[in-house]
Amino acid sequence: MSLVYVGFVPHPPLIVAEIGKGEERACQATIESYQKIAETLVDLKVESVVLVSPHAPLSRQGLSYLEGETVKGDFGSFGAGNVKLEFEVDGMLLASAQEGISSLQPVKAELDHAALVPLYFLKKAGWQGKVIVFGMPLRQAEELGRLAGEIFSGSETRCAILASGDLSHRLKEDGPYGFHPDGPKFDSIIVKGIQKDTAIIRGIPQDMLEAAGQCGYHSLLFALGAREGSPKVLSYEGPFGVGYLTAEIYRSAPIAGYARECLEHHLHAQAFDKLHIPGDPLLKEKKACFVTLKKDGELRGCIGTVQPARENLAAEIRHNAIAAGTQDPRFWPVQPDELKLLRISVDVLSDPQKITGSEELDPQLYGVIIRCGGKVGLLLPRLEGIETVEEQIRIVRQKAGIWPEEEVELWRFEVERFHE
Repeated sequence: MSLVYVGFVPHPPLIVAEIGKGEERACQATIESYQKIAETLVDLKVESVVLVSPHAPLSRQGLSYLEGETVKGDFGSFGAGNVKLEFEVDGMLLASAQEGISSLQPVKAELDHAALVPLYFLKKAGWQGKVIVFGMPLRQAEELGRLAGEIFSGSETRCAILASGDLSHRLKEDGPYGFHPDGPKFDSIIVKGIQKDTAIIRGIPQDMLEAAGQCGYHSLLFALGAREGSPKVLSYEGPFGVGYLTAEIYRSAPIAGYARECLEHHLHAQAFDKLHIPGDPLLKEKKACFVTLKKDGELRGCIGTVQPARENLAAEIRHNAIAAGTQDPRFWPVQPDELKLLRISVDVLSDPQKITGSEELDPQLYGVIIRCGGKVGLLLPRLEGIETVEEQIRIVRQKAGIWPEEEVELWRFEVERFHE
């Protein structure tokens, strides 16, 4: 998988030191999150970055892109014309996008500040690569993001998507557009959606989008569509009346890639003594895990353990990856030619914690274990379509064959989810 990172970033020019001249310290959390993302892209050896900008020339019917062999711009409009950036365009990656996205339209323009700000931090971190700049889609943003994600995932180039956008500009009376009560409300929904359930982001009504005075909603939808991951908020602040959200939407993890290699070795009858185990120290710990396989967005297999049963997590993943592909009774065994169509994730479980009642559960934060005599049921957190504790408990009871009137013990656990 060559799409290794997807992020959502704000673009206040003030956080550029040459512009802020000390005032940028009011946005320190945003600056530190930017630095973290830039360092991550360097560590992941990202070769090309795809930027999505709400301030580039936009197309009403699809996606626009900045044409040319290079793209360049400066911060002259913000009093720092000496800060100039120029990057080579990844022509091969762009050609793949042109082939797969019929609505892609070229435009002539220089880099705007929504693209310049993230590129500034990338350059400061030492990143040296190629770029593509898309104009933010005004329609079907998530669908176009999904299409772009599929194209870039199949590329040989290690690439990342950074969707640029600010949240509400109406958080304070002295902000750029004054105050509107829907401003803080909109930002709260977005932050909560990233933290708990992205479904609530997709349901924001049009009148709230307009009243909030935001510029990043469709960029965020594009990012969410590009790749399934475990979104998390890196920072959120609004010191000047504009909401600045920095979020990681997806990050490739070698732990999930290791699960794929285990299943591949088994299906191709390869010797496991040649299997490369990543150097992540977590793999040496004794942990329980679940390995989940999806095909075309649908479940294709899932097997795991409530308590660690093997000498370390690496051995646990190896066993459960093979079992998910070949022993899940709900599905036929995975065939070798299906491997390229699978998306694999690994959930590493914390130690279960006994609780006194369902009020201590949250289906977005905690998985649940229900015990009744010799019957045990388990459900992972953050599963699509399960939004309430009542639904979570009902499904677990059903899976375990425990009747609604039977008394049970409740346990909760957290997971760290790793995607390819």
